[in-house]
Amino acid sequence: MMFLKKVNTSVITTIFLTLLAVCSASLFNLDQPPIAKWMYMLFALTTGASYFLEHPPHKKFLSIISFILIFAIGHLFPLDIEDIEEIYIGIPILYLLIFPGSLWPIAVGFAILTAYMHSVGIAEMFDIVEDGLEVIVITTFACVMSFYQQQTKRQMMQFREESYTDYLTGLSNRKKFQEFLYHQVDKTKHIAKAGEGFALINIDLDGFKKINDQLGHQVGDQLLKQVGRRLESFTGKDYSAYRVGGDEFAFIIKSSKNIANKAQSLSESILKQATKPYELTDKKYKISASIGIAIYPQDAFDAESLVVRADLAMYKAKAEGKGRYSFYQQKLTEKTIRYRELEADLKLAAQRDQLSLYYQPKVDIQTGKIFSAEALLRWHHPKYGHVSPFEFIKIAEEDDTILDIGRWVAEQACKDIHHFKAISDIENIAINVSARQLADIDFVDKLKVILAKQKCPPHWIEIEQTESVLMQSTQDNIEVLKQLKEHGFSLSLDDFGTSYSSLSQLGNLPIDILKIDKRFVDHCDTNNKDHMIVRTIIQLAQNLGLRTIAEGVETQPQLEVLKSEGCASYQGYLFSKPLPTDEFEVLLKVQTD
Repeated sequence: MMFLKKVNTSVITTIFLTLLAVCSASLFNLDQPPIAKWMYMLFALTTGASYFLEHPPHKKFLSIISFILIFAIGHLFPLDIEDIEEIYIGIPILYLLIFPGSLWPIAVGFAILTAYMHSVGIAEMFDIVEDGLEVIVITTFACVMSFYQQQTKRQMMQFREESYTDYLTGLSNRKKFQEFLYHQVDKTKHIAKAGEGFALINIDLDGFKKINDQLGHQVGDQLLKQVGRRLESFTGKDYSAYRVGGDEFAFIIKSSKNIANKAQSLSESILKQATKPYELTDKKYKISASIGIAIYPQDAFDAESLVVRADLAMYKAKAEGKGRYSFYQQKLTEKTIRYRELEADLKLAAQRDQLSLYYQPKVDIQTGKIFSAEALLRWHHPKYGHVSPFEFIKIAEEDDTILDIGRWVAEQACKDIHHFKAISDIENIAINVSARQLADIDFVDKLKVILAKQKCPPHWIEIEQTESVLMQSTQDNIEVLKQLKEHGFSLSLDDFGTSYSSLSQLGNLPIDILKIDKRFVDHCDTNNKDHMIVRTIIQLAQNLGLRTIAEGVETQPQLEVLKSEGCASYQGYLFSKPLPTDEFEVLLKVQTD
């Protein structure tokens, strides 16, 4: 497209210069006084200069000067119209090429005719009118054709620009990004010197999906527009911004020295802008951004590899805690590739029968019998083996994968408890619920559908959520818990004491069970402060009418402390580690027998 444009411009310039040369030579050859010839020379120079000037005011100024010169010559040194007829047909065409699609040529044609009117007798008027009409008709036809050609050209340029523009943010889109990226690679590979290159910066918004899902797509679009405006403020001669996906953006920094420093400086500025509050639905919300940087040709020798490595760097930034930037490094590839493979494979893990539930017994301290169990998710990956829940749950919570996994856990727990109930008097099974699930407006209804399908009464299922989860959008989460409570689910608060929730909030939570976090239990038998914290939590639960469960009990002295303080129940390796379904069933049978 650029090649054709250059060829087209070159042809028009050649036509203009040829026509200008022919008209100028013809005028110089006329039998005119020296001053007229000097004016013809100035006409040729000003006309030629106005064609090549790009600044509109300067172009118009020189065109007016050239027009005044040719108009003045007609008044001062009139010639026979027959002698100059062909020349004066060419002059309006010159202005047509200078100002395509305008009325300049027609105005010039009329003006040239009027310049000769005063020197023409009545007998010659007919010839003047005939020749004048010829000039005007030819000029008008050329103007009309040029006008429509320019209109078509402008429309094509507009369509082209629209095809390169993201409709929502107004930034350049993925198509433009790819075209410019390939152009930069081709350009830089021929001119890049040691220490020079261009940089690709990939930006992914942290927390956008949560806002988009909780507040709706219209609010999500408003957020993207605001992000787009902030990123656009960084664009300039050497920096170009693009929206390449849903909440993914990119910058390309043109080739220069110290490109790494420029990329770092721009990334730091973007992070500062990204973390400033966004006004949405009359409230202020905060998100962050994770940024990956790759440099050509230092990190890759082609466009595709450069994009992949910028993505790898971005995923590294996410894995390190989000809200930061990371340069691509060869040594991080293996770790980041693992992250991306786990992210992709986790979406299909349930379909491929790679997920399973392990059950850790909850034991009554007084009787020593199992009355419940916590369902703990496990993933056996075909390449990486057993993947820690701390690793894959974090990945799942990045998008809707956690919702699909949550549904699978609920379905499997409902199936399993039927088997457990058949061989024991176990009360219920506890399943963990993430913040992302609680934020799903259809969470309660979906859970009811699953239970109805599996013919599982709600009181057979206990919903566990951590204190930190409930502290996010506290009031909204309380409303969800109330709905669950109304439908008959048991509710427990996990990791109590780790997130600084206030006692007033605790009193508002419609929970049944308070779980004492393992970090307080670990040293309750040897550290007096931890002992006092455990005592306080137990007494608080008793005063609120809540049952207490201690987590992570591993020694008999720990159990004795809990028992002496009145803790109702516990779970931990002292009794049993989490067990696969078949082994847990064996444990239940032994207890029943």
